[in-house]
Amino acid sequence: MSKPLSVVVGTTEGWPYVRDLLETLREDAQASGSEVVIADGSGAPPPPDSEIYPEVRWLKFDIPAVFALYREGIRAAQGDIVALTEDHALPQAGWIPQIIRAHAEHPDAAVIGGSIENGSHQTILDWASYFITQGIHMAPLGDREVPISTNEADVSYKRAAVADVDDNGGQGFMAILHNRRLADAGAVQRVDDRIRVDHFQTIGFRRTSAIHYHNGRSISGFRRGRGMTREDWARMAAALILPFLRTGKAIRHVWGKGRHRRELLASAPLMLWLDLCQGVGHFVGYAAGAGDSPNYLR
Repeated sequence: MSKPLSVVVGTTEGWPYVRDLLETLREDAQASGSEVVIADGSGAPPPPDSEIYPEVRWLKFDIPAVFALYREGIRAAQGDIVALTEDHALPQAGWIPQIIRAHAEHPDAAVIGGSIENGSHQTILDWASYFITQGIHMAPLGDREVPISTNEADVSYKRAAVADVDDNGGQGFMAILHNRRLADAGAVQRVDDRIRVDHFQTIGFRRTSAIHYHNGRSISGFRRGRGMTREDWARMAAALILPFLRTGKAIRHVWGKGRHRRELLASAPLMLWLDLCQGVGHFVGYAAGAGDSPNYLR
């Protein structure tokens, strides 16, 4: 039976890591008749039925890569709308009904993304990591049409927009590439910052640097797998120059939002460092493929 909405979460952490996320979604899922699909590749035991609610479908896979888990979760989803978030994000109150409302208001929109706020304020490194990955999606976003919508932390699709998921040569579903394909096909994409999640990631200097390397290698490796374009060859050639441009672009975007400017200025050198880590990853991914880098991402 079709559901009004499916929330899909890919996790390599499993239970009880996602307990807080499930509790955050419980009231809205039950009130709306929506389902929560957990695609679990952790290898850990699933939660007992007494620890979760009936709207949760816990699916176990022998898959260590989060993008492949999203692919499986999306394929299993029964909702008319398929919404994605991450196992280290917490949707704010009303997230599910706000997504349903937004899609009802814009029946022509294939994709509607929401704002992604920083939940990790402990260190300047946390802010740097957030700004270069999610700063462009920080509120205010408004309620408007955009060329490309947001990423797995806070994005939703009409069922038809993910009915035929391109899994990038078996590597899985990556929202930024899927959204690009939809844009190339003329699909309408929107953002609405009444749909909000808080994103949490505090893992220290070494692991943060590594995860940005693996993120860069995963993205470019996925692109290499679907066939190198002229644009991809140019990105590969400029892999160690583009980080300077990306950092500047992120600073301009966040500065223009008028929020967290003190944290932005303080974290700028670390933003550049993390962009350089990602740039090395991009070069390696274009040259040699994604390797096992997707397995390191959350």
